Amino acid sequence: MTATCKGIKTAIIDDDEEFLFSLKEHLSFYPEIELLGCATKYKQAKFLMQNEQLELLFLDVEMPVKNGFELLEDVRKERTVNFNVIFYTAYDKYVIQALRQSAFDYILKPVKPEELKNAVERHKQHRKSSMKHGLFPLRQSFSDIISMPTPTGIRFMDKDTILLFQCSSENLFEKKTWSAMLTDRNQIKLRTGTCAKDILDFVDSKKFIRVSQSVIVNVNYLAAIEFKTREILLAPPFNDINIIASRSNMAEIREKFDML
Repeated sequence: MTATCKGIKTAIIDDDEEFLFSLKEHLSFYPEIELLGCATKYKQAKFLMQNEQLELLFLDVEMPVKNGFELLEDVRKERTVNFNVIFYTAYDKYVIQALRQSAFDYILKPVKPEELKNAVERHKQHRKSSMKHGLFPLRQSFSDIISMPTPTGIRFMDKDTILLFQCSSENLFEKKTWSAMLTDRNQIKLRTGTCAKDILDFVDSKKFIRVSQSVIVNVNYLAAIEFKTREILLAPPFNDINIIASRSNMAEIREKFDML
């Protein structure tokens, strides 16, 4: 393939051929995925990771000889890893270790189409953003990843893909719940019972600030704060979103930015 190919150069490493075939079938529905190869054994997998210009790797955790974490470490000792790694396994006990290995994402076997779609779309957004700034391929660091409680489990996200959090309800009879608005305008509902303090704890309050009882904003996307009108202005292309800070939060906002 030439360097000008716009497909997402992808590989799959899994010792279980049944799961490997299943994932290949799922990925065949994504024309943007360019599958460069698959591997079921350690040496074959290591060669693939070292010699192909990958952008995305689906890596099984439980492998013979050495597991997926050990394989990735062995490759990193010999070269810079610039591709995003999505660990996938039948067990959720490896989640924390996957995060420590700078996992881009983590999905469980058997792969659910919706989870795979979310992972691929997330990679595409990351790829688009990185290419725009001339930074692709770009490895994510562990510190950028947070885990958010959702109604069905846990969602792992890059902090910089979160524009803001907001608390609202779809109708007058429904209890208000928090959700995350991403930079692509998609919304992710958080688990019922999640409060503003919980959110600030898991996102790190240095990068996010609560501007009202129902809105928490990523400071990276702030354009201006009007103290007189209490209007919060976001940077383009998000300047169409209207946010008014509460009087009770203005003192905290002033204090935070006087310190920056």
